Amino acid sequence: MNFVARMKNAGLETATECTLLYADMPRLDAADFVARLEQAIGPNAAVSDIRDHAAGSTRFLSFMAGGCAVAIEASKDTRPASVYFEALDWPMLHRTFPEAEEAVRNHTAHIQIAVEAEYDAVANALGMRAVNTSFTRSTLAGRAAAAICRTALPLAIHWKHSEMLFKPGPFLRELETEPVEIFVKVTPFSSNRMIDGVRTVGGSTRGAADLLGCEVVLEEAPVPVDWVMRTLHCFVARCHSEGRYLPHLATYAPGKGDIMIVRHLDSTPEIDTPHVSLEVRRADEFGFDATEADDLALAKVKKPDWDGRDRRQRPQSAKPFGRRGLA
Repeated sequence: MNFVARMKNAGLETATECTLLYADMPRLDAADFVARLEQAIGPNAAVSDIRDHAAGSTRFLSFMAGGCAVAIEASKDTRPASVYFEALDWPMLHRTFPEAEEAVRNHTAHIQIAVEAEYDAVANALGMRAVNTSFTRSTLAGRAAAAICRTALPLAIHWKHSEMLFKPGPFLRELETEPVEIFVKVTPFSSNRMIDGVRTVGGSTRGAADLLGCEVVLEEAPVPVDWVMRTLHCFVARCHSEGRYLPHLATYAPGKGDIMIVRHLDSTPEIDTPHVSLEVRRADEFGFDATEADDLALAKVKKPDWDGRDRRQRPQSAKPFGRRGLA
């Protein structure tokens, strides 16, 4: 058993995976795909060591690019819907991709892309992250998916690390503009606490640990859900560009009128792993007052006199989104 296999058996992630779901088995032309991919990734990450073979109705394509090993499998052997349960269970999916469940139920073929860098296994074993290969392989997986999409458009794209289902259009757009929104999922939560008539909302990430070592939680505040999601994505993108999270007790101001305190916590009663906590001290946007889980209209309310002093309570059940924790 090689070193990477041993690291996988130890439970350490060393690969980025995404799956394209199709109504019918698409035709995958290796030469055309490689040409599109090389055009997207540039000459510094040229494709080499291409192997193309088939086993029954399943097609396999593997190659090296950018220091990563890429394996592509095209098959009619679909996975059960339970594989996509976490992605389908995301409470904001009905806003971003209302047809996701139908796409999962109706697809009859898929193309799976796996990108692996052996350095990840070594780095995990030594407890170091000197080179951010996770972003490199995630970007390469996204470029490979985009190259296939431009040949045969899928019903949906499943991104494994963040457990997200995407429409092809938004996926391609975000890959070019804000790739962190693909690599990192934000899940809102609420304890139903009211501050001056406004329901408090927080959010947590899934996928930020793969980029920066740990996840992020934005503590509850009387702000819109869209603001929570936008702020967390911006914070992760900002920290990723610097190669590390902002230090403990630093201030973060994503926009005019916004002020947050950054805290590095080892654990809390709900989260027993190290994470970064953002505490909102002042926010420019106020007014989320959903009475039902599906009522996500942003209510226009009078800006409350609130500066973060009134903190959340933590009941056993929390609606509309769920309890505070890591998504």
